[in-house]
Amino acid sequence: MKPQFPPIDLEPRKRVDLRSIKAPDGDDANVEANSRKLAGEWGAVITVAPAKGPVASLRLEVPLYLDQQLAERAFRGVDGKRVTKQYIVLQALKDAGFHVEPDDLVPDKRRRR
Repeated sequence: MKPQFPPIDLEPRKRVDLRSIKAPDGDDANVEANSRKLAGEWGAVITVAPAKGPVASLRLEVPLYLDQQLAERAFRGVDGKRVTKQYIVLQALKDAGFHVEPDDLVPDKRRRR
């Protein structure tokens, strides 16, 4: 015997006014506090990475032979580990006397596959 399905309600439903729904205060401190609260309630483990400071994009043109040298050095890497061209440039700036924060001197920011 097949179960009986409930009757279909053909009355049109009132539409929800999505514009009337307001988002909660979304500043970083509230979001982090709420994340920790929910993690505690559900037994989840969370890690909230500290926000990095503002960054600027530096685009420069270099001769092709220099780009090739940077690519080869990045491929050979440092201490047997591949690095990025950005790492090589930041390390050179540090060696030239510029202040570079240790957290900004990351050998390989590319995603692991």
